Amino acid sequence: MKEKKPLIIEVSVGILLICAGFFIRAEYYSTMIFSMGIGIVFTSAVQLLRITYWQNPKRCAEYEAKKREAHINRVDERKQYLRMRAGHVTYQIMTFSFILLSLVLALLRVDAWVTAMVFFLFVFQCLVGIIVFRVLEKRM
Repeated sequence: MKEKKPLIIEVSVGILLICAGFFIRAEYYSTMIFSMGIGIVFTSAVQLLRITYWQNPKRCAEYEAKKREAHINRVDERKQYLRMRAGHVTYQIMTFSFILLSLVLALLRVDAWVTAMVFFLFVFQCLVGIIVFRVLEKRM
């Protein structure tokens, strides 16, 4: 039940969003809120079904084996290094993507606020990367 409680709360929030979507007068916002509610309900319901499926007593041994393997993968140093390396490469790719997208938008003469928003996302990503690095450096 401990694993299911947050998902049940998410389903309830999703149902509230769906209901709110019916009562909002502005069509754009009502559709957006309704869609968010549908997404939350669907994903939480699928997770609930997955947890219920694996916690069935017939699959208990198989579920414990999966949990044990997942734990080993989490603490394995090689896999931790690979995850860090993947994060680093993704960070580099996104940095160059933001810069290239800003250049393309500027060349296409898109509104200045759109180009500025993409550029500020690049700056924000760099700042968050530096801050996270400093925090992790102090922890270790």
